[in-house]
Amino acid sequence: MTARDPGLQPERTLLAWSRTALVLAADAALILRAGYVRGLPGLVAVGGVLAGAAVALYVHGVRRRSAVERSPAVSAGRWWVRGLTAAVVVAAGGSAWSVLVNARH
Repeated sequence: MTARDPGLQPERTLLAWSRTALVLAADAALILRAGYVRGLPGLVAVGGVLAGAAVALYVHGVRRRSAVERSPAVSAGRWWVRGLTAAVVVAAGGSAWSVLVNARH
């Protein structure tokens, strides 16, 4: 009997979730700045939601890495993938809004 080779799957999994969380956090910071500078509470709210989503995704990535190390066949979870998709859509909308607001001034 041979020992299980975990390979690079746990590292790739953590990197994928943490990179996505980092991008969302950076986007949230830019949107928050645009909202504060232009005095737009709606834009600040979008940035806050994205910041919360970034933290949640990072924590999920760390937990998922542990799960993949125990069992490589574990899936990401349907609701996490849907939440990530929703966060990316909100990030795109918030980014477009902040660009339009900054372009007018």
